[in-house]
Amino acid sequence: MNTSATSGKEIEIKLDLGSFTNYLKLLGFLGQPEREEQHLNAFFDTADRALGKKGFALRVRIENDRGRITLKGAKSRQGGAAVRDEIESEISRTLASQLVSLEADVMELEHEPVARAREIIGKKSVQPVVQFENTRKKKAMRLEDYDYTFEVDKTEFPDGSVDYELELELPDVSRIEWVSSRLERIMQSLDIPFEHQPESKFARALKRSGQHLL
Repeated sequence: MNTSATSGKEIEIKLDLGSFTNYLKLLGFLGQPEREEQHLNAFFDTADRALGKKGFALRVRIENDRGRITLKGAKSRQGGAAVRDEIESEISRTLASQLVSLEADVMELEHEPVARAREIIGKKSVQPVVQFENTRKKKAMRLEDYDYTFEVDKTEFPDGSVDYELELELPDVSRIEWVSSRLERIMQSLDIPFEHQPESKFARALKRSGQHLL
């Protein structure tokens, strides 16, 4: 089994689109998506939330044709972007489905995100904390001299509520202010309020299921 992983800083600008109408406006501006992904995101932690107390989140994601295991670190904000450490491994869609349905134990895997989680919490077992579904439409757009992937999300939470947002990942923190200003111009041209989304999908899913981010 390939247990290779990628690790580094995740640097993202996240904008709250606010409504289905604004979601459609942005999609109309971007044009036909290059890829559409269906995500089922499941988060795991110990019964006493040992990972969350240390600022970490362990996620298993089922995508169209693959799965992913991700360990996310605590989030900080720089300008209009969210910055956090992240370790991620790709797995098969079948294995991801088995982990989410509890037919397999995520903490028994040898992938780097899980190995790092074991270093943090020891040999404690984990259980599902919350899960939610997300539809992501991707479209590359050139902003002057660099191609950025616009990820337009429709997220359905456990309580039946739906959020619409734009995520844009940056290669480094030096581009935060410049990209933010370009995005603000685009939103103004579409008559969409330029509103940062300060909370992660995980944090919002917890709140809407009656739980809290530690």
